[in-house]
Amino acid sequence: MAKRLDEVGSEKGRQLLQDLNIRVEPVPTVVSAVENATLVNAFDWESVVDGNGREIALFEGQRRTQYREYMERNIGAVLAEKKLCVLDVENIPDLLTVQVPGLNIDLAGRTDLLILSDVAKKYPSELPSLPGVKMLIEVKKEIVTDSSYQALSELIALDLRSDDPVMALLTNLTDNWQFFCVSSEKSGDCATINKATIKKPGEAFRVIKALLAQPPTADEVNLPYIQGPVKRRKLAQLLPCIDEGGESGGNRECIERYFDIASVLGPDVEMARAVGRQIARSIPAFSMYS
Repeated sequence: MAKRLDEVGSEKGRQLLQDLNIRVEPVPTVVSAVENATLVNAFDWESVVDGNGREIALFEGQRRTQYREYMERNIGAVLAEKKLCVLDVENIPDLLTVQVPGLNIDLAGRTDLLILSDVAKKYPSELPSLPGVKMLIEVKKEIVTDSSYQALSELIALDLRSDDPVMALLTNLTDNWQFFCVSSEKSGDCATINKATIKKPGEAFRVIKALLAQPPTADEVNLPYIQGPVKRRKLAQLLPCIDEGGESGGNRECIERYFDIASVLGPDVEMARAVGRQIARSIPAFSMYS
């Protein structure tokens, strides 16, 4: 069952979240206790001013170049410090293609921009491995409900493709900046993706810069304007391991993953129960009771 990321709207998005047992939880935004954000102008979707002060209308391809440069200008210092880059990957159609482990679900597609190691810029052949990827950015001139589900599906794909926790940003580059990340908090048996919305570009860029400054493996981060700390986790640590064919390999991987996590983070009762239910489902005599 292949799902094209750019075709995931409300109906397919809700089904994907249901299939993966994921809930989306809004996170309140707060007034920052530190200095005010630098004033940043919203992106101008219609035109750009050239070196002679003349206003030039933008076409689609030019817009992509301009909004990539807009992002770079406003986070340039942290990009240089952390040896990161912003890449336009809109024309690489299957960059985020991945199979969800243990499920008959394939996610196929790409996003608009990625922030990742500048190795990918210096050596383009390394891009498919997504070295040091930090976040994806889905850019929409107009954001509708379907847009959020597309960004969520892209986050799920990138999280499964990457080694470290990642974040997704859905934005119109003006007054709507929606941040998504996988949370360590669970809601019953459901994994949780947190969502926070920022309205001002300057504040949104402060969030991005704070995120990029964190160590890649940091599970808990403090981000300005977002009630926190933000506790991040990988979906592979939270998703139930469903073995459609009842083979022992899926159960073995599920058990091994649990013990790997428990050896680092300590016992997790809810995860242990989820593993137990998965094993029960794979045993015909007990499947009706699980």
